[in-house]
Amino acid sequence: MKKHSLILVLLLAHFYFFAQTADYEAAERYDTPVLAKNIGTIEILPFFIKKSDTFWFTFEEKKSGRNYFLVNPTKKEKRLLYDKKLLAEKLGSLRNEKIDTLALNFMPNFSNDGKKLIFSYKSTKYTYDLYRHSLSKNIVKREEGKSQEPIIGNVSPDKEWQLYTRNHNLYLKKNGDTTETKLSNDGQLYYSFCINEFDTSSLRNIPSNAVWLPDSKNFYIIREDNRKVQTMSVVHTLSPKSWLETYKYQLPGDKDVTQYELWVGNVENKNFIKVDADKWTDQTISVVKGGAESKELFFLRKKRTLDEIELCASNLLTGKVRVIIHETNKPTINNVLFNVSILNKGKDIIWWSDKTGWGHYYLYDSIGNLKTPITSGKWTAGKVVFIDTTRRTIYFYGYGKETARNPYLAHLYKVSFEGKKQKLLTPENANHKVFFSPSGNYFVDNYSRIDLEPKTVLRNKNGKFIMVVAEPDIQGLYDIGWRMPEPFKVKAKDSITDLYGIMWKPYNFDSTKVYPVISQVYPGPFTETVWPYFTVFDKYNNTSLAQVGFIVVCMGHRGGSPYRDKKYFSYGYGNLRDYPLEDDKYGLEQLARRHKYIDLNRVGIFGHSGGGAMATAAICTYPDFYKVAVASSGNHDNTIYNRNWGESYQGITEVADTTKQGTIKYSFKFKVPVNQDLAKNLKGHLLLVTGEVDANVHPAHTYRMVDALIRAGKDFDMLVLPNQSHHYKGVYKTFFENKLRRYFGKYLIENKE
Repeated sequence: MKKHSLILVLLLAHFYFFAQTADYEAAERYDTPVLAKNIGTIEILPFFIKKSDTFWFTFEEKKSGRNYFLVNPTKKEKRLLYDKKLLAEKLGSLRNEKIDTLALNFMPNFSNDGKKLIFSYKSTKYTYDLYRHSLSKNIVKREEGKSQEPIIGNVSPDKEWQLYTRNHNLYLKKNGDTTETKLSNDGQLYYSFCINEFDTSSLRNIPSNAVWLPDSKNFYIIREDNRKVQTMSVVHTLSPKSWLETYKYQLPGDKDVTQYELWVGNVENKNFIKVDADKWTDQTISVVKGGAESKELFFLRKKRTLDEIELCASNLLTGKVRVIIHETNKPTINNVLFNVSILNKGKDIIWWSDKTGWGHYYLYDSIGNLKTPITSGKWTAGKVVFIDTTRRTIYFYGYGKETARNPYLAHLYKVSFEGKKQKLLTPENANHKVFFSPSGNYFVDNYSRIDLEPKTVLRNKNGKFIMVVAEPDIQGLYDIGWRMPEPFKVKAKDSITDLYGIMWKPYNFDSTKVYPVISQVYPGPFTETVWPYFTVFDKYNNTSLAQVGFIVVCMGHRGGSPYRDKKYFSYGYGNLRDYPLEDDKYGLEQLARRHKYIDLNRVGIFGHSGGGAMATAAICTYPDFYKVAVASSGNHDNTIYNRNWGESYQGITEVADTTKQGTIKYSFKFKVPVNQDLAKNLKGHLLLVTGEVDANVHPAHTYRMVDALIRAGKDFDMLVLPNQSHHYKGVYKTFFENKLRRYFGKYLIENKE
């Protein structure tokens, strides 16, 4: 009897799993276009008027449509920027015609005093007084004595000089003067001073990429030499005649890469010289703004191995270089968070480093002496938002400082240059995105969390609450059945490190049922797709996918984010293919133990770009665990992906060779495991997708994986989207998303073979 009962239970279970149906119609009901119709603005972008504390912003709601608002922080006042009905009446009276209020949605432009609004209607300009509510035609008078000569290039701050290029060479001319000075003679294609180095016209004047300093006397330009850099190509086949798009593209370990030169110029003596900035083979150079009053130009140079960096200063007249700060940081510099600020004519230098294992700021003097750490502790100091040089105060984002909170939530802090009086300015347990007024007296704070509705408030520089600016209305989403995703936390494979994730469920979720689980992945290392802030339109449409009948999750992995400690960030260095895999599998196993509604026998995985490479590596590394994978535009072979990615996160080996003349030359070697080597392990269902003209992750990545699978005798599926680049658009995007849903539905719910 017991034997028959067991057989009956197994048969019922078998019937239950195979009786499930994939609900593609539900997925369409919660697709991005549908959600967009039921929600308006969820985050405010303030526009401060003429360097004042007063600002305006756009706010859109489902019920009232789009409106513009004006906020005066001093008066704690918020009102409509203009009344559409009133403005329509005044404009109609002036033009003697009826005006549709819908035609009055224009980007505001203000007069110099910030009290009047200037706009165009049917090619006529008008001025509307925001306080007197008077409207008049805007008559533009031509100023006598002012040159009406068209501006060609980069204009100096005092409007007296222009820098421009012709045939790739740099020219200087005083406005109103016909005499020009040719500053260079060796410009050519791929070794140009032109902002568009591909322009081959020898007659036309084109803007340069030169940058003026505030004194209007000095300028600089970073010149790139790409003459020896190799090319790649993609074929556009949908044109009447297929055409070949060819572009410069550097691969990791390439012998010939971009060479950087720094040039400085002076208008008074027509001086234009190349700075002697060379130190390391294939180094990169970038200019640090600030400190120009010191008569020096500050710049950074980084070693190609990205484990050494120097802050230098060049004399603007002689080009002589001095080194201020030199830092060696193994295994690699955190390029996402690293920054430096030059203040008070170069007397104060604020420098970011994770040399202690955590990212923090340090104060140096003008010759590179460390004066004091500004921040410290087991948390990460992030982007500087505002610096008050008068009060010697820095405002910056911090991560992981507040206990028992998600370490990816950005909070705003302030601290003195000397590291004293540190204060939390945004106390809510949420992710904060702030915008300071030009004076620094106020900031607009957008805050939310993945499971907390967004809100925008105004605070003063000390964090004191001033007023509510906006509270988005998301009731329209709730009305159609939308629900917030759920945050969760699991352990990494080391059973110590916390990983943070998000879960999406079907909106008809039944905890007594069992669902397949799909892991949406992106391995980083410069970001994780685990959004800490409120979002409806998650990048990978996980909301819609879940409605088919899946539990969809995404989670971080060691090595995935620069916002944790250095150990976490650099975990994947030298192991670019495999580092996130075991954490994803281990995390899913924990969720299945925690939630009985997750079926660990039906596991899917998908991702785009780096996520596509990870999804493929995962199903081939753990073929008995992941049953279905969709990999779109994956960089399966990082030997042919861009140099910055591979050399930054996999690392390169510097090799020194002594020539017959006794000089030392350096070369670089790159080695990385590729997905093709795993092809022989595939057991489940794999869909490979690529855009036909992807100039970022070249289609060759997918084709090489296809070739390896064919040679290994493996069955798989493939989709090529014609005329699509790295990110799919329009009907192709819709087709791909439907294809992805049905692919998982077919093999994880319908159990078709």
